[in-house]
Amino acid sequence: MNALVDYKALSALAQLVERLKQVRAFSFNASNGPGSQTNWRGHGRGEVEVASFGAHILFAERAEFTDVDGHKIDLQNTYRWTRCVDFVRLEHLRREEPVLLFNLVPVTEHGFRHQSPHLCGEDTYTADLILHPDEIELIWQIDGPRKNERLHYHYW
Repeated sequence: MNALVDYKALSALAQLVERLKQVRAFSFNASNGPGSQTNWRGHGRGEVEVASFGAHILFAERAEFTDVDGHKIDLQNTYRWTRCVDFVRLEHLRREEPVLLFNLVPVTEHGFRHQSPHLCGEDTYTADLILHPDEIELIWQIDGPRKNERLHYHYW
């Protein structure tokens, strides 16, 4: 018996991986919703240094974040994207230790969604990714007893 192959999903995954390798810059907006007790609001813009080896793509991000009060904060993060059979895995490398954030599975030809939420303490993280012709859009939502935050990233 032949296994069913979802060629649209495989094509979407391949296209995402190739586009990730081309990223060089990003911007993001952080906002709070009702009930949030954090002050993580503002916008950032920065550069991405990309390294690719095997199934892995590393993003070394550096940005300047400006909060709603005008304070500027330098940010650095390292993320690892990994092509797997049915999804792309996104991990945050903290002190070089990987923390699984999401397995992003294709849900449309250009859209991806978290396979399951990421739990961190009492907080729940979810994500959607949209592949546009000229950018990659990644939208995170963080919900918890003290949080209702949205992080809206644009990579190009």
